[in-house]
Amino acid sequence: MPDRSRTLRTQAVVLRRIEYGEADLILTLLTPKQGKISAIARAARRPSSKSSGHVELYSLSDMLLAQGANMYVVTQVNLINPFLGIGHDLERMAYASHFVELIDRFTVDSQENQQTFNLLVNGLTWLSDPKTDLRLIARYFEFRLLTIMGYAPSVFECAVSGEKLEAHDQFYSVSEGGVVSADHVDEVHDSIPLPLGAFKVLRHFSRSRWKDVQNLTLSPATHAVLERILLDTIAYLLERKLQSIAFLKRISNITQSPTDPS
Repeated sequence: MPDRSRTLRTQAVVLRRIEYGEADLILTLLTPKQGKISAIARAARRPSSKSSGHVELYSLSDMLLAQGANMYVVTQVNLINPFLGIGHDLERMAYASHFVELIDRFTVDSQENQQTFNLLVNGLTWLSDPKTDLRLIARYFEFRLLTIMGYAPSVFECAVSGEKLEAHDQFYSVSEGGVVSADHVDEVHDSIPLPLGAFKVLRHFSRSRWKDVQNLTLSPATHAVLERILLDTIAYLLERKLQSIAFLKRISNITQSPTDPS
C-alpha cells in the first residue's frame, strides 16, 4: 500500500503526453493546487492497462499520484470528462492546443493557481459545445487568462493618462497595456485603431461571465481587431509568438475551403 504521506489525490487536465519506453507515458498535468506537474503513467499505452483511455490529451481525470524520485507516478485514474466534442473535431483540437500553449507559457511548474485550472476546464467545456463561435471563445479565454495573470488590459481608463474613457472610437497600445484615448495617442508608438464595437466587446469581456458573452454575434472586422489586439498583447508579454497560432491558421484555411464540386 502506498505511503499516504507521499501520495496526492487531485483532479488534473492532461496538457501533454510523451511516449516513454515500451508502453509508458510521461504526462504534463495541470492541477488546481499543485499547478503544472509531471507524472508517469506506466503501461498506459497497453490496451489492457487500467489507465488506458483515461489519460487522453486534454481530458479531465481524478488521479491518485505517488511521489517518485523525479516525478509523480499515476497509481489510479478515473476519467471525469473526455471532452468528446473536441477530440472528434480537428479545428476544436487546434483551439484546445492553443489554450494549453497559453497556459503552459504563462505558468511555472508546481505553482498553485486554482483560477487558471478552472479557466482551462471551462475553456475545454466551451469548446465542446458545437453551437459556440470558436473565435469568440478564444478571444474571451485569452482576455480572462491575461486578467488572471495580472495583465488585464485597461479598458475603462486611458492606459497613458488614467482618465476615464468615453464610449467612442479609441486606440489600443500593446506596450501601454490597454486602451488609449485620442488625446494621448501621440504619446505611444504602437497605437492600433479600436472601433467602438470592439471597444465595447473588450469591456464586456472584462465584467461578464461566459454565459453572458456566448451569444454575441461579432462582425468579421470586429473579430479581426480583437484577435490582433489580444494576440499582439500576448506575444509582447511572452516575448515570443505562439506556435499554436500558425497551426490554427492552417486548420482554419482547411475547414473554410470550399468543397471541390467534382
